[in-house]
Amino acid sequence: MLRYLTAGEAHGPALIGIMDGFPAGVKIDKDYVAKSLARRRTVPGRSSRQTQETDSFYISCGLYKNTTTGAPVAVMLKNVSQFAVLDPSSVPRPGHADLAGMLKYGISASAVIRERASARETAVRTALGAFCVRLLELLNINITSRVIKLGHLRSEDAGTILRELEQAAKSGRSLGGVLEVKAENLPVGLGSHAQWDRRLPSRLAAQLMGLNGVKGVEFGSGFELAAMHGEEALDFFKKGNPLKRLTNLAGGLEGGMTNGMPLVLRAAVRPVPGQGSPVRSIDLKTGKTAVAAPGRSDITAVFAAAVIAEHLIAFELADAVLEKFGGDSLKEIKIRVDAWRRQTSKLLRGR
Repeated sequence: MLRYLTAGEAHGPALIGIMDGFPAGVKIDKDYVAKSLARRRTVPGRSSRQTQETDSFYISCGLYKNTTTGAPVAVMLKNVSQFAVLDPSSVPRPGHADLAGMLKYGISASAVIRERASARETAVRTALGAFCVRLLELLNINITSRVIKLGHLRSEDAGTILRELEQAAKSGRSLGGVLEVKAENLPVGLGSHAQWDRRLPSRLAAQLMGLNGVKGVEFGSGFELAAMHGEEALDFFKKGNPLKRLTNLAGGLEGGMTNGMPLVLRAAVRPVPGQGSPVRSIDLKTGKTAVAAPGRSDITAVFAAAVIAEHLIAFELADAVLEKFGGDSLKEIKIRVDAWRRQTSKLLRGR
């Protein structure tokens, strides 16, 4: 079983991530991980903090001569922007984890909650996810992402997007959006129909719903399927050799399992709650109306979320691959995956 944990705060000394269960024999170097971190950091809509952070990191174990060893992978990512002392304010910011966390843990300083709840933590998840992206890549599985909606704008034209972001920045607004992740050439049968928690969609959705700002997830045609008649919502088979589908409304998943079509999923990301100007709140110590100080925030998080989502989905797909095919090294896994692909290909061709 593949699993990970992270630790650290947004403006603390470092973020730390440990991933256990990752197989040996996967060739990956620091540059590969650094490229994933750079993509997350340099996408459109980011705040000024991203120009300060370098995301320098250290892999303390799990890697020997740029090859994974089968031991836990541990990554430490340094924060350039650090706070020597946290703001003691007892005024929670609306839209953040502040209020619920302060009440849950009996903490009076909102910054203590906010520091751990911050989306900065996703940097180390991206670093760990890069290992999973690399594993899938070596198994000829490709994962990509794109933003299909920014606010009310449905356009992938770079110039149009830039103008929308500039207008939002000038007006002090933040924007939400919708991201799409696609995984191609997945083996048939990842996941299971047998138990709810083994169904791949539930596992993938959990990863995305655990990403800061995500408020909705859909697979394939998702919510549009609710307005269709039964026969309209089916991905009919096309006669021929090999067997094909006329559509991919299900997004590559049926009965909790991959069905050989590309996996397509989308996530709705809300506007960033942090504002460029102060917002009204309540001081929990005095009970009086107060003002929550503004912080540095992205204009939109949807572009960064798309990159992070790739890496979270890669983690869950890598786990599903290891669950089905087993193996402690890439060599073992690849032999089994290749054999399975040959077997299922013959079945789909009717041989």
